[in-house]
Formats: sequence, structure tokens, C-alpha cells
Amino acid sequence: MLDDLQFGVFGPLTVRRNGHVTEIPQAKHRIVLAALLLRANRAVTQEELIQHLWGDEPPLTARKTLQGYIARLRKVLGPDAVVSRSSGYAMDVDGDRLDLGRFDRLLAQAEQATDAAERARLFRAALDETGGTPLVDVPSENLQQGDGAALLERWLNATEHWADAEMAIGRHAEVLPRLKALVCEHPFRESALSRLMRALYGAGRQADALATYQEARQLLDRELGVDPGEELRGAHQHILGGLHPAQDRPDQEAAPVGRALPAPPAALFSLPPSLAEFARPRPEADIVRRLLQDPAPAEGTQLHPKTLTLHGGAGVGKTTMAVRVAHAVSDHFPDGLLYVELEGERGPRQAADVLRELVCALGVLPSDVPREPGALLALYRGLLSHRRILIVLDGAANEAQVRPLLPSSATCAALVTSVAMLPTLGGTEHVRLGLLTTAEALDILGRMIGPERVAAEQDAARELIERCGALPLAVRIVGARLLERPHWQLAQLSSRLRLEARRLDELAVGELSVRDSLALSYRSVEASERRAFRLLSLLEMPSFPVRVAAAALGLPADRTEEFLERLTARHLLEADFVAGSGVRFSFHPLVRLFARERTFDEDSVHSRHETVRNALRAWYDSPARPPAPPRAAPPGLGPTLLGGPWAPVELSPV
Repeated sequence: MLDDLQFGVFGPLTVRRNGHVTEIPQAKHRIVLAALLLRANRAVTQEELIQHLWGDEPPLTARKTLQGYIARLRKVLGPDAVVSRSSGYAMDVDGDRLDLGRFDRLLAQAEQATDAAERARLFRAALDETGGTPLVDVPSENLQQGDGAALLERWLNATEHWADAEMAIGRHAEVLPRLKALVCEHPFRESALSRLMRALYGAGRQADALATYQEARQLLDRELGVDPGEELRGAHQHILGGLHPAQDRPDQEAAPVGRALPAPPAALFSLPPSLAEFARPRPEADIVRRLLQDPAPAEGTQLHPKTLTLHGGAGVGKTTMAVRVAHAVSDHFPDGLLYVELEGERGPRQAADVLRELVCALGVLPSDVPREPGALLALYRGLLSHRRILIVLDGAANEAQVRPLLPSSATCAALVTSVAMLPTLGGTEHVRLGLLTTAEALDILGRMIGPERVAAEQDAARELIERCGALPLAVRIVGARLLERPHWQLAQLSSRLRLEARRLDELAVGELSVRDSLALSYRSVEASERRAFRLLSLLEMPSFPVRVAAAALGLPADRTEEFLERLTARHLLEADFVAGSGVRFSFHPLVRLFARERTFDEDSVHSRHETVRNALRAWYDSPARPPAPPRAAPPGLGPTLLGGPWAPVELSPV
């Protein structure tokens, strides 16, 4: 046992030895420590820790590096701090030395209490052991989406049940500060809003309670285009009728915080936490409206949820947007929010495997799950019938993978993310997520590192965004690096990004990497398409037509056009129609850098030379006005290609 240490996972991760703070400054060390503390006294496998540290792209030396992190923690905390077990590592921590242990113990006592005053006291004591949102400084999406998300939801539920218990003994005014803070942090959480209204009314502030409802109604309408849910409307009607706004169901107050349908592992089926700093209000509000409303509902008919597909290139924030939208509409799906990752460690997961886990999440024992695909699908659809559930299907590979997973009940909805559009998925609305506007990027950067820091170096901030190509993932990485280094000026990081040869190296932090994100899309296309993608990045021109690409690759125009269209469908290329020139294709700046890296790793010098020679020949043979020479030699091609030096002039468009 670690008798001289105290640990905290609520709020920032904290370690105290004999009352004095022990710093754990390295982010990777905090990830390992947090994972062990969340499962205190239980083993965490090496595979799980590696997943928390590096996601699906661990380095070849992952196990050795993890052993180094464990050794460092033992050096800081003590040689017996982390115990090696046959299945992994564990921390044997007395429950009273961990805030989560004290929280769990008091919460269990509160749920069992029958006396109203004692119930309120125990809930209050449980919350007093916490310092707010758990794991706020632990930069692991995998951990945040798994054990961290489950703990966050328990903490939010505990706060609401504490408010119920306090109000049951007439302490309405006492719950107002904490409820107001909760509503401020989660403005679309209608269960918290209804409790705030009840507390205001019970404290004799009827006008404030009604004003809270009107503000919530306007916010939901303005931001999401929806009406308040049943619980919020019920509290409003109670107040208007001059009645005490108690729970609509008498047994609701005494319900245990954790009672729900049997749940599978949280990493698969719990909604990850919403990232407030990555809000994009306009597209988010539009997506919510599309998800919840029919385009033109007939008069007198009820609006029904639907299936919505978010598609876009690597790093545009599809998962982040889907999770934020799901949180925003959670009150409209009181029977559950199911989140599923469709990309497994070895590629796209089989729909049948996902269906089996979904029906278990909906309360079916594994032994009762049918093996026959038709019976399994019928059971799944029957379980969703007449229930209000939102299913987030993240990272779909194709329509065949998604189609069996979509709910058929009009009371349910599905939100699908995919690199490709999935155009043959019937009954679906498609929304493409693109790059950030400069204003959005500056706002996100300000939310991460503080608006004062951005305002102090506006020119450097704009240059940073330009170097990131306005890609949300790149902006997020830049913000995380600056947040981790408060002593850096923005201009310092901007200067590091100017060198193209190292830009992708700089755009990586923790488990986030632009290069790794692009690699997933790159590996999803055929080998011949990957070759075309690599070699075309050598063309030093803003955009190019099919004719030039075909000449560069030495392929027929029709086959080249197929390659270009498939690369465009995976967002590895962009396509635009230019009047007088037809369809032209181009690279996002960071995608071009990635493709260049791949071509110098995978293609021969001869192939690269031939590609540029063929492209130049096609330009000079153009029937349009003669183009100027290219502005610079692609790196590594040499200064005397085609018998003369490269002149620093731009190619003219054709």
C-alpha cells in the first residue's frame, strides 16, 4: 500500500505525498497513472495501456517505451507504486487514498439510504470528494472515451440526484450554485435545466424559474432548432399551475444513480465526452436540425429523427462533431446513446460482430444472442422498436458495413461518420465537413490557449492557421502544443512550421498526428491509386486537369480519371470545375506534403523523374497559350532536368 500518497482523478490528475503536491509533468506518464488509478487494485493489460498511449498506431518500441514509463512512475512514487502482474500492471491503492474510491463508497451509501436527510448528506459528501470534471489534463482520447466518459456521466448523474435529495428536504436555495454551474457547462442538458427550474421555484423565485425556461427554449430553438423535451416542459407546466414541481414519477427520486440497461465495455458503447473548445456553432446547429427535423413536415405531423452521414477528409473533425451533436440532442433520446467505432485494429469491423455487441448493450445476455444473421438482425430491430435511441456509427468503411446497423424504428436516429460519402445509403442526408474558416480557427485556438494569448500575436496566429491549412486536427495539435508550452510565443511555433520538410513532424502531439490520420485514408485505397496519389504530388502547380495527370502517369485518360475520382471520393484530392478549363484536381497543402513523403519512400528516382518529364511535356504540348516554365524543381529531382535549370516562375493555367 502507498500509505504516504493521496491520488485524485477528478479535475486535474493530482498526487500528494504527506500533503505536498508531487508533480507528474509528462503527459504520457499521466496517461499511464490515470489508467491505473481508474482501475485501482485491478490489473490493466499492456495492450490496454498501449492503446491509451498511442491509439491504433503504436510505435514498434511501444512495449519497451511503456516499461520506461512504468519505471519512471516507480522512481517518482516509490518502487512499490506500480505492481507487475502476469496480465499487466496494477496500483494497489486503499480506497480512502483515492478520491474516486471515496466517491464510489459514499455514492453507494447514498443510494441505499432511506432517510431523506441522510440521503442528501451522503450525496453531498460524495460530490465534495471530487474536484469537478474528471481527467481534465490527461491527453488520451482513448481513455477519455472509455473509462473517463463513464465516470463523467456518473458524476453528472450524482450531481442531479444530490439536487433531488436536497430539494426533497426543502433545501432548494442551497442547490442553486452547483446547479447553475452544471447548466453553464452543459447548457443543452435538459435534466439539469429542469432541476434548476424546480430549485428556483422552490426557493420562492418563480419569475426566475420561468425566465430560465424561456432562455432554455430560445437557446434550443436558436442553436438546435428543436423544442424543449418532456421533462423540461413538465417542470414548466408545474410552475405555471402553481404546483410543486416534483419529479413526474414518484419512484424516480429513489432510483439508484447507476441503474440502467446492462452495458457493454464503455470504450465501445459509451458516448465520449464533448470537447467544448472545438465548437463550430453554425455547422453544428445545422446538423442538429437536419438530424431531428424533416425538411418540410406536413401540417399536424410529428417530426421524426433520421439518419445523417457526416463525411470529409482525414482530420476535419467528423468524430468530434458527431459527439458534440449527440450530446446536444441527448435529451431527445432518453432511452440511450450508443457509440460504436467501426474501424477495428485490423481494419473495418464486420457488421455481424457489431450487431452482436449492440444487442448485448440493449440488454440481451451473450448466451441468448442468435447466431443466424437474419434472426440477429430481427432481434436488433425489435429491441429498438418504440425506443428513443441515438446510435453513433463512427468511421464507416462502406454502405454494406453500415446498412444492417441502421435502426428501422422512426423513434430512433443514427449519426454516421465516414471519409467517403456513402451515396447509396438510402434514406440518408449527407453533410460534408470541410476546413475551418479563419474566424473559427482563431476562436478554437483562443478557447484552447486563451484569447489574450491569441490577441497578443494576431499575425502569428493567422500564420499558424495558414501553415495548418485550416485543418481542424492540425489547429487542435497546434493549440495542444502551445497549451503544453506556455513559455512559447506563437511566432516561435509558426517559425518551426515554415520548413515544409519538418511540418508534419511538428504537427503531432500525444496520440494526435496529422501524418497518422492521413495514413488511414492512404491505406484505404488500392495500390495503383496510392501510386498515382504519390507521384502526382510532385507536380508543382496549384491544380491540374486529367490530361496532364494522365500524361504524368503514362496512363490512358479514362483510367486516370477513374483514379482521380476515387482519390477525390476519399478526400485525398480536391476537385473543382473551372469555367473554360473543365474539372481540375488539387492537393490540400498538408496532404501534398504527406504524399511527397510517401513517394520518396516508395517510388524510384526514375519513376519520379519520368512523372515530371511527362507532365512538363503535356504542358508544353497544350493547345492553349504556351505556359511559362515551372517555378521550382520538386525536391530531389535535380537542377538540370530536361537539359536546363529550373526557373523560378509559375506555370500558367490551361
